[in-house]
Amino acid sequence: MVVEGAGRSPQMASHIIYLNTTLPAPPEVVWDVLTDVDRAGEVFRSVTDSELLSEGPYDVGTVWREKRTMFGHHGEEELHVVECEAPRRAVVDTRLGHDVVRTSYRLTPTGASGGHTRLAMTTTMLASERTAVEKLAWSFFGGLSYERTRRMLRHDLEDLEAEVKRRALTG
Repeated sequence: MVVEGAGRSPQMASHIIYLNTTLPAPPEVVWDVLTDVDRAGEVFRSVTDSELLSEGPYDVGTVWREKRTMFGHHGEEELHVVECEAPRRAVVDTRLGHDVVRTSYRLTPTGASGGHTRLAMTTTMLASERTAVEKLAWSFFGGLSYERTRRMLRHDLEDLEAEVKRRALTG
């Protein structure tokens, strides 16, 4: 699959994880949780620390540092918002060694009054810069890393839902 983003040339996606859920709150509430970078370590069990590095509202150019595990890599990553259409869509990139991990969020109002949100999340690893050794290592260990990451992203959706419900109740 070829993946394209704003201002970037097409790259080959080597690993893609699609997840989606319907959340019991309007897109604005879900958006507020997704973009609350300062509290990510409190909301998501896979994030142990999060620090906003840029100023201003969440938009293209927002940068933060986060400690978590992604595709078998444990540690600190710098995340960059590369596309943003609040409160409906965001694309975030981070670099893991020679790979780029791109996560896209699409929020769609659902329900008779739009009081629910369908969240589609796609995480793509762009591995076009890997060395031969890295490609060989992935062929042996990549499946395990892929499944761990898929499970972690499912947990993120569960944690997101819990926080969305909490915020919707407290208004």
